[in-house]
Amino acid sequence: MLSFHNKNIIILLKSFVLGGAEKQAIYLANYLQNKRGCNVYVYAYIKAENSALFYNECEKYQLKNLFVVKNPLSASGKFKYLKRRVKIVLFGLKLRKHQPDIIIPYLNPPSIIASLSYKIAGAKFTFWHHRGADYYRNDKIEQKAVQKAPFFIANSQNGVAELQQQFNVPKKKLFFFPNFSTIEKVNKKSNLPIKEQLKNKIVIGMIAHFREEKYQQLLVESYLQLRKQHTNVHLVLVGNVLHQPKEQERFDVLKNYIKTHQLTNYITILHNTNATEVLPLLDIGVLASKTEGMPNVIMEYMAYSLPIVTTNHAGCISLLGEKYPYFIENKVKELTEKLDIFISDKKESEKIGSLNHQKLVNNFSIENYLITLQKKLKG
Repeated sequence: MLSFHNKNIIILLKSFVLGGAEKQAIYLANYLQNKRGCNVYVYAYIKAENSALFYNECEKYQLKNLFVVKNPLSASGKFKYLKRRVKIVLFGLKLRKHQPDIIIPYLNPPSIIASLSYKIAGAKFTFWHHRGADYYRNDKIEQKAVQKAPFFIANSQNGVAELQQQFNVPKKKLFFFPNFSTIEKVNKKSNLPIKEQLKNKIVIGMIAHFREEKYQQLLVESYLQLRKQHTNVHLVLVGNVLHQPKEQERFDVLKNYIKTHQLTNYITILHNTNATEVLPLLDIGVLASKTEGMPNVIMEYMAYSLPIVTTNHAGCISLLGEKYPYFIENKVKELTEKLDIFISDKKESEKIGSLNHQKLVNNFSIENYLITLQKKLKG
């Protein structure tokens, strides 16, 4: 059984853009390197423009073994399948120099690469690692990787069901693994210039990149309704636009809506900003979205004892509990009503925030995650 002490670990990502999956990966790398004496090597195969936050996070934990390689899944012209298989073999041979014990992929495409290359790399273990919002190739290379994957894990029960439906994986090879908290220490101070502007305000925040599956527009529409009753409320939206045409278009629509409804002075949009700089400024955390695994940002809100309003995805339910009273189904009226309770009732807001924090401490540690993973590797 892999003990996760003094081992050689490869973590495989798509790109060095700091989203929820990447935060989990970086914190795992930090823990394995700095607490368990492991040699950790982090690979990605797609170059990204918005990598500054990722590298800053790695620098914080002194993670220096970072590599961006050519995409093993890229091929053109004839014989694409064979070309991809050759590239994956070459990638596996490249990894042999690290003498890896395990390759840990994050998201579906890296799982394809890991499943087809881990034995070539000399690693003893890998697995398919589903992380919520992702896509499937539905091609021969993916089918072969599914056959080769030793087992599959997902960070939500929905993800487990999705994998079973998509790949017809036997239930005995499918496992639900909850995320772990990536907040080592609660940072109570913020150096952001907007902190002076937010003094004596009730601050609602949503930390999420402006991706197609995130519903910042819903929150802004709700905020417009809230301002009719609460003029001391400020909204902060934190995330990057990833320069894909649809996402840029949606972001432009959002900015135009804010301007048209004269909300520019009451809504702050922050790009390239670390969550730990924003979280101390928030009074209420929100996540409205189309789909999620087990959202890292919800765990960050919990770490900071925030009351939370979120879409009722299975991963959010796993974190906050089935009876949590502040789930929504992505309706403006419902979101507005839930937020109004936290704005109007300070005692309720503090009570829910405290309960959220305790749930995180009790149930979602990285130690528990590694113990569970070790058992699966043994099995």
